[in-house]
Amino acid sequence: MNEYDPLAELGLVHDKQLVCSCKGFLQSNNSSRDLCQRFIAKGDKFYDLIARYDDIVAYVLNRSDGRSGNVMRFIAPFLKAFGMTDYAAMKHCGESLRLLPEAKRAMGHLMDTMPTFITTTSYEHNVLNVCDELGLPLGVVDFTNLSFDENKISREDAKALREMSRKITGLRMPGQEYELDVPVKLQQDEVDMIRTLDDIFNIKIRELPISAMMRNMRAVGANEKAYFLIDLRRRTEIDFEGTAFIGGDITDIHALDTIQDRGGLAMSFNGCDFAVRKSNVAVMSRDCTVAAVLAQEFYNEGIEAVFDLIGNWDREKLKRKDFSDPYLMKAMLTSNPKKLPEVHIVNRDNVDEIAKKSDAYRKKLFRS
Repeated sequence: MNEYDPLAELGLVHDKQLVCSCKGFLQSNNSSRDLCQRFIAKGDKFYDLIARYDDIVAYVLNRSDGRSGNVMRFIAPFLKAFGMTDYAAMKHCGESLRLLPEAKRAMGHLMDTMPTFITTTSYEHNVLNVCDELGLPLGVVDFTNLSFDENKISREDAKALREMSRKITGLRMPGQEYELDVPVKLQQDEVDMIRTLDDIFNIKIRELPISAMMRNMRAVGANEKAYFLIDLRRRTEIDFEGTAFIGGDITDIHALDTIQDRGGLAMSFNGCDFAVRKSNVAVMSRDCTVAAVLAQEFYNEGIEAVFDLIGNWDREKLKRKDFSDPYLMKAMLTSNPKKLPEVHIVNRDNVDEIAKKSDAYRKKLFRS
C-alpha cells in the first residue's frame, strides 16, 4: 500500500519543472567570447575559430571523441597564458553582462511558480554575476567549474600558448553554413583549420603541464546538459513530459530533443538554427516575460494548452483570455506595446523558415 502523502492530497507537490539556459534567454552577450576579446590578442576571432572547430568536430565529422561544449575547455589555458585571474574574470563578466529586459521579473515569477533550474556552459565567474543581478541562488545553476588562480603556468608555457594563439588567429575563418544531420564537403579553409587545431589540442598542448587544467576542469556542454536533465528527473521525480526546457544555443540541442521527444515543452528562445530544429515552440523576443507566460500555461494546463495559446496569439484575444495570472499577462502586453513577441509552433512544414529567421534574429541580438 502506498504511503499517504498529505502534501499531494492538498495539491502542493509539483508535477512540472523548468530548466533554462542563459545565452539568448537571460543574457544577450557571450561572456566567454567577451573574455577572449578583452584578454587575448585578436580574441574575438580566436574564440570564433575555436567555436567553429568545436561544431565541425561534433556535428559534421561526428568524431567519437567530439562533443559540442569543448570550447570552454579549449580556451581556458590560453586565457591563463594571457594573464587571466579569477578576479579579472569576475570583474569583466560583471562589466560586460547584458541581461535581456524583464529577465529578473521572468525568473522571479518562474522560481515562485515551479522548481526552476539553469544549465549553462558559462564559467562560474559569469554565473555569479548573473545570479547576483537576478537574485538567484547559485545552487540552482549547473555551470562550468574552473578557477584560474588554482592553475599555475610557467613563463615558457605561457609564451608557447601565446605563439599558438597567433597561429590560430592567422587562419582564415570558414564561411560555410552547416545543416543539422546533413553531410557536407569541407572546403580547404576548413581542412586547414581542423588540421591546425587538431595539432594544437591533440599534440602540442598535451605536452605542456598546463594541459592538466583542461583535463581536470568540469566543462558543461551538450552532453552534460542532457545528463543534467536525467539527474534532475531522478532528484525531483518529475518526468520529461512535465519538464519545460528553454534554450537556444547549439549546446542545448540534446536537452531540447529529449524534452520534445517526451512531450514536454521544448522552447527555442532566440535560438540558433540547430536549436529550433529540436524544439516544438520557437520564440523571438528581446523581452523574457513571454517565456514566463508560456511556461505558466504549461505548468497549469500542459503542452496542448501552450499550443492553443500560440494558436490564438493576438493582442485582443490575449487581453480577454482567462489567464491564471492576469498581472503576468498584462506585464507581457505592456512590455510589447507595438508588436507581440514572435511565437511559433514548430513542425515539419515550417521548421526551415523559422530556423533561418530565428538564427538571423539571434545573430542580430548578440551584435547589438
